[in-house]
Amino acid sequence: MVSAGRLPRILLDMSTTIGFLGAGHMGRAVLEGGIRGGMLEPEHVLVAEQDDARRAAASELGCRVASDAESLADASTIVLCVRPQDFAPAAETIRHNKPRLLVSVMAGIESDTIARACGSGSRVVRAMPNAPAGIGQGMTAVAGGAGAGDNDIAWAMTLFHGVGQVCQVPESAMWAVTAVSGSGPAWFYLLSEAILEEASALGLDTETAESLLAGTMTGAAAMLAESGATPAALREAVTTPGGTTEAGLAAMRSAGLVEAARAGVRAAYQRGEELAR
Repeated sequence: MVSAGRLPRILLDMSTTIGFLGAGHMGRAVLEGGIRGGMLEPEHVLVAEQDDARRAAASELGCRVASDAESLADASTIVLCVRPQDFAPAAETIRHNKPRLLVSVMAGIESDTIARACGSGSRVVRAMPNAPAGIGQGMTAVAGGAGAGDNDIAWAMTLFHGVGQVCQVPESAMWAVTAVSGSGPAWFYLLSEAILEEASALGLDTETAESLLAGTMTGAAAMLAESGATPAALREAVTTPGGTTEAGLAAMRSAGLVEAARAGVRAAYQRGEELAR
């Protein structure tokens, strides 16, 4: 993990323009997190966004805004937050061969492809944040890509620290990251749906069941993050031989929960590889 206490020098250079290409859900989350954490100065941020409402929202944060990607052509750092299918036409308008840093949150587009599309001077860092970044509780994996140096990676890690926790991985691991943390919230939501359905069948009212489940999930996640114990050790600690938890776990295993979870992660990983071809 990275601490936000020591910021790379580029973050403190107020003469530097930081460009954001796109300000949708994730782009806005990263932008707000960077401003909230003091890592971005709004007056030195230029947001290129075609949608009027999103552009107005960025302007309300104090950022400069534009409707066209071409306005970012001379920015020394650009955070790429457009949909992957929208990248190619945007890249044409910002392409040049001057040195600059590109930080991409676009799933499935490798750093070499980004660098070729945007110009030979580009240094590329890839990032995979997940949905909880929208409330500042995200998990982001950062990977140094084509031409990126240590300072570039540190810059990106510090930026994404504004929306939650950060870890560094090799670029080759990004599809595994997508399957575990990018898609991961959906795995927990599906399990939560099933638990809430059964809670209702057992007589708990919806509000109480949701409160119990959310609190339990939050506490369990905190223990996993902070205790230093493995998931297996934590599970064993709450499983009394012959008790209710043991009975429930046995039923879940018998129903194929473990195999289903592994199959889901594997399927997401394989689909990601297919989309990247």
